[in-house]
Amino acid sequence: MAYDLNKALDPSTTSAAYDYMAPKWNMINCVLGGTASMRAAGQTYLPQHPHESPENYKNRLNCATLLNMTEITLESQVGKPFSEEVKKIKMSPDMEKFCEDVDLQGNNHHSFLRQWFRAGIAKCFCHVLIDRPKLSTPVTGVRTVADDLKENNRPYWTIIAPEDVIFIEYAKMGEGLVPVHIRIKEEIVQRVGYTEECIRRIRILTPGAWEVMEERKQKNGKVIWVQVDFGTTSLDYIPFVTFYANGAEMIGKPPLEDLAYLNVRHWQSTADQTNILTVARFPMLAVSGAHDTPGKDVMVIGPRQLLATRAENGKYYYVEHSGKAITSGAEDLEKLEQDMAAYGAEFLRKRPGGSTATARALDSAEATSPLQDMTLRFEDAANTVLWMTADWMKLESDKDASFVMLTDFGPEEVKDVDLRTLSEARRNRDISRKGFLEELKRRGSLASTFDIKKDLTELKSEPTIESPFATGFNTDGSAGSNVDNSIKDKKKAAAKPAAKKKAKKDDEEED
Repeated sequence: MAYDLNKALDPSTTSAAYDYMAPKWNMINCVLGGTASMRAAGQTYLPQHPHESPENYKNRLNCATLLNMTEITLESQVGKPFSEEVKKIKMSPDMEKFCEDVDLQGNNHHSFLRQWFRAGIAKCFCHVLIDRPKLSTPVTGVRTVADDLKENNRPYWTIIAPEDVIFIEYAKMGEGLVPVHIRIKEEIVQRVGYTEECIRRIRILTPGAWEVMEERKQKNGKVIWVQVDFGTTSLDYIPFVTFYANGAEMIGKPPLEDLAYLNVRHWQSTADQTNILTVARFPMLAVSGAHDTPGKDVMVIGPRQLLATRAENGKYYYVEHSGKAITSGAEDLEKLEQDMAAYGAEFLRKRPGGSTATARALDSAEATSPLQDMTLRFEDAANTVLWMTADWMKLESDKDASFVMLTDFGPEEVKDVDLRTLSEARRNRDISRKGFLEELKRRGSLASTFDIKKDLTELKSEPTIESPFATGFNTDGSAGSNVDNSIKDKKKAAAKPAAKKKAKKDDEEED
């Protein structure tokens, strides 16, 4: 590769990895932006047909709408590990308080981590910078803990989009790689009179130090970069953590990339389908061997008018679309929608882990779905951020603190036979009431907000119902079945009251 001195002196120079990933992020961002974003992209994702006039292309573009299966799939997958609050383990009161507002913007740890996870799933990876307000120098010249408390000076988390990190250099440390040089592009908007001016900046991070460079345009049009701010930290590393849903070292394939391509193709097919429907709905009147008046080729057609021709073989007729292309287009759209839905389901399909032994692949319990794998990766990244925060805040006890996320998303498919088996097991008292409800909740048959303990309290306040499903037993003491208890022997029903009471007591003890 040829050495370019100008680029070597320009802090806004991007890395080869960044240049490779940028088109992928552009497509993902455009699709997730919805219909307005896709229309704004114009011919990037909806090419103009040969010989299509600019006006017709504009009409076709402005009539297209996006079925955003990429966003629907993304929100569905992100929602699963965050359907329950991210648990905090072994945290001190100070760290508990920090987790109530991790970004100094009012977002707690759960809300912040969800945003980070969503960005990482969408774009292959995403970063978090642990930053801290620039320290002011007190009159005494020595900062104290009281000064920090007064100014609320403590670390905070910031999500850095992957398309904003233009360069990362890694160095080997121990068995892994750590960043030793990071450049992040930023933009600030300043008011100039009654208008605005956007100014480009580059933030440069190195272990224990940082600086900010700002773009300045000279009168001759040349661009130079000047340092406008700098500072140091008390850390010997860069407090910067990357969550990789896939890949490493700034390179990878976004998990939703293929789905986004399908979505773009669906967008193009939808535009064509809408256009052909517009054409097909308006039959065209044609005439053979006639004209309105001698020497004129234009005819005026409207209601209360009679069309006539002196030509012996002249005739008027409508030219209508056969409809075959419309049917083919509809079938293409339906197939694409099925493919996109199937693609989303693949995130929950369990697969044997690549690092496990061959024998373990035979055990379905050892298999993980892509979403589970990405959630486990994310949990590790989140705990690294937590450790760095504790280190910067000098909270030694919190270096063992951790986040624990939900990774059991239930079975890949909820089948009626599974629910019947569960009901039968409960009816025969092979599983507890609590276990039965937890399985229903895991399978999505109960709302994620369903409170089992609260439900038991409400259940106790209800009158006793003579039902085989209430206790698991019939009034004669046999296993529950759909038998009308009114026809049973009253003596047998009276002889087994203890069984009902015992079953009810057992249910309460289980919960």
